[in-house]
Amino acid sequence: MNTKIQQIHRLFSALFTYPSPELTAEISECHRQLKTDYPEAAELINQFQTFVNSTSISHLEEIYTSTFDVNPVCFPYPGFHLFGENFNRADFLVKLQQKYQEHGFIAPPNELADHLSVMLEFLSKLEPDAVLAQELIEDCLLPALEKMTEGFKAENPYAGVVRSLLSFLQTSQKAGFYNIAVCNLVKYKPPVGARHQKSFGEQ
Repeated sequence: MNTKIQQIHRLFSALFTYPSPELTAEISECHRQLKTDYPEAAELINQFQTFVNSTSISHLEEIYTSTFDVNPVCFPYPGFHLFGENFNRADFLVKLQQKYQEHGFIAPPNELADHLSVMLEFLSKLEPDAVLAQELIEDCLLPALEKMTEGFKAENPYAGVVRSLLSFLQTSQKAGFYNIAVCNLVKYKPPVGARHQKSFGEQ
């Protein structure tokens, strides 16, 4: 049986995919799951829901595309934000895909392995206290989401979704749902000013 944490991972995964007619229901369920234990994250999702309820699906599609497909600072690829476009990201993608295969997870064929929605869907299949889940969150998602929040304009409705996910993960971490930094997943030569990340097998 999936835990509440896993359910929330799955719902956030849906929110970061291309808008569909099911989006309204997915937002509503995400808010319901968050509101008790993660009020800050829930309020940000509620604001997104208010916007979506008054916006046509075609306009949402335009916003999604202009946000995530055009502006590099908002690209929904944690690997891109950690590594840029270089060998280290390519290596990360290969190893991430290997982890998917080891756990019987089939990523969508039309998306890279480090798309935010794909990584969140994968997390929804892992126990929250699994070593790999802890590492993906601490070493990959949190630093990438922090960088993404810096690139969003305040009026962009998806800024709230990114901040909501970040708040949820941070709160879960503080509450002890994740035992942080127990293994190593990411290793790369960080851009100037970025903090060092670790990788598979680094001691």
